Amino acid sequence: MGIRLDWEIEAENERVESAGEDPESLRRRWRARLRLFGLLLVVLTFAGMVIGGLVLRLRQVDWEIEQALRDTVETEVATLRIGDHRTFQDMQRSATDEWLARQDELFGEYQTLLLEKGENVQLTGHVIAASVDGQRGRVQVEEIIDGARYVRTWFYWRYEDGWRHVPPDYTFWGTPQTLQNDRVTLYYRELDQPAAQLAFDQLTAWLTTGCEALSCAAVPHLTVDIVPNPLAQVQWVDNWMLQIPSPYLERAPVDAPLTPGTRFQLAVLMARRLVDEQVATGLTGEAAFLRDAVVSWLVERFAQVQMESYLVYSLAARYDAPAVGRLLSALTPDATAAVLSQVTGMPLEQAGLDWRDYIEWRLSQELSGQELDVLSTTVEYSADGVPQIRAQVQSGTLQTEIVYQLVDGLWRRTA
Repeated sequence: MGIRLDWEIEAENERVESAGEDPESLRRRWRARLRLFGLLLVVLTFAGMVIGGLVLRLRQVDWEIEQALRDTVETEVATLRIGDHRTFQDMQRSATDEWLARQDELFGEYQTLLLEKGENVQLTGHVIAASVDGQRGRVQVEEIIDGARYVRTWFYWRYEDGWRHVPPDYTFWGTPQTLQNDRVTLYYRELDQPAAQLAFDQLTAWLTTGCEALSCAAVPHLTVDIVPNPLAQVQWVDNWMLQIPSPYLERAPVDAPLTPGTRFQLAVLMARRLVDEQVATGLTGEAAFLRDAVVSWLVERFAQVQMESYLVYSLAARYDAPAVGRLLSALTPDATAAVLSQVTGMPLEQAGLDWRDYIEWRLSQELSGQELDVLSTTVEYSADGVPQIRAQVQSGTLQTEIVYQLVDGLWRRTA
């Protein structure tokens, strides 16, 4: 007899066990597994259908609730179009009489607008956007005035008798959002997204162009907060932190919710802050005039409005924008217009500058109380070779000529 190893014995036992398994038992086991899998599949399918049906039903209910809100808005706008004051007031709801009185005034404002502009006013009732959160609703309603599209943001509450127009809910302005780059961080709420993007792009561009012109030692980082607060104003609330009230607190243009008035206010604040960062404090007289002239020139560049900052405009046009930064750097509390010779590297009479706003400012200081407009200025030499500015000035219908001569580096009025 040979010697058999343990592993050979175990292998043989396994072959015997495998060979001895009943094929019918194997088939029955597989059939049982398949039945279990099929049953599980049926249960999951049924559960999915039930859940899907519930989701669809919930969506249907949400759609019906939102559609009821949209229908309410269309009805309310229709009362404004036809002048149905009683129905309009019935659709308002508030715990205070102040809101109802304000809505009564609003009804009158719309009637006056329709009477004055007629077909140029279209109260379409079209809901641009709607949002429902439980019992409260928010809609943005389109209005077309003189061909321009505007939006009104109204708030509603779902009572037992349906949706009713209620006072603004400033907590229902959407989730907080942020826009950020290396120069601007802007905080806003979801509803203000269109205005936020416009402000973000605009302020970033202003910081870039402003600092390039003024040769800022370091570009500041600006923080902006658009707030849904009717008491808020466009203003600085901290060092390099701006506050802007939401444009949707009132009627706002659809395509450009930042109105020209708001853009101008922002431009003035930005220009003033950028300039103040570059100049010494305590400027008076001509130094203060030159500083303010730079501010006006920046506002003109930012907001694209005519500011009549002729002197600085001509300086930048003739010697490039960085010359404006050199002017600010050269300003001291007792500086005069003579500093422009240092900035340009040219004698004042040869610098080719437009002195109209400077002459107008000088006359306002010297002839207090008189309304004078400087129509033109000409820089030339007098008969005895003294540089002078001949200014054509208008007061009412009367025109006259005023002459300033350059004496010891200062423009002095001689006639």
